[in-house]
Amino acid sequence: MKKVCYCLVILAVFQMAVVSAWASKEDCGEPPNVPPKPAQEVDKESPNVNNDYDKVVKEEIDPGVIYLSLINGDTPKANACGLNPSNPAAEWTGWGGPLNADNMTIGEGAGTRNDIVIGGILFERGVGTHAIAKLVYDLTGDDYIKFECYVGMSDEKEAGLECGHGGSGVFIFDVDDKEMFKSDRLVGGEAGKNVDAVKVEFDIPGGAKALTITFADGGDGISCDHSALGDAKLITAKARAVEPGGKATTTWGRIKASY
Repeated sequence: MKKVCYCLVILAVFQMAVVSAWASKEDCGEPPNVPPKPAQEVDKESPNVNNDYDKVVKEEIDPGVIYLSLINGDTPKANACGLNPSNPAAEWTGWGGPLNADNMTIGEGAGTRNDIVIGGILFERGVGTHAIAKLVYDLTGDDYIKFECYVGMSDEKEAGLECGHGGSGVFIFDVDDKEMFKSDRLVGGEAGKNVDAVKVEFDIPGGAKALTITFADGGDGISCDHSALGDAKLITAKARAVEPGGKATTTWGRIKASY
């Protein structure tokens, strides 16, 4: 029994060491500014308040999950912050650039970036930009099998529905020039209600070279088109073999079976 207890202690220490080594939002460094429109947790979000939220999508801590980044990541091999775009920075945003922050919105330009809130949901990780823009991510640095994110217009333009709808946009995802997903025209709000973030999810074909994300306007010019990706991540074959938070279910099961 003592030997089993010692094994469990060693396993726990090992798990803590592994989890602490996995990438997280903190690896992207300090934000460049204090958000002028800070995210506010409420019981029920209102379409008349900027950046209030009643739900949170937390980052997924997993060695096989690679988040999209802009500034503090790397390419073609991601670092602890994430995977940076490979195309010229001048293409990353149609207004308010140059972009200088990970996991923040476009705001009103440099010094005014905010947390990413879409449809009343706060996203710990994400990408904020402004139409018309293009981000190209090199896929040759790892064995990616899937992509996931949420898309929508940033809630920083929600109060009073600036520009009549809180911004509008279309989100297009291509892998090696093949369209994988194209959203409908999305707006920040309509009929007195916030518009929910839209889930995007598709497989990455084997041998894929590049993921291209196009942020188009909504057909009415680019005013207020503060586009955002929430929880944007590439998944590798290593992902989710260990539960987020360091609960090594497979290993734990083997130990219990050895009693």
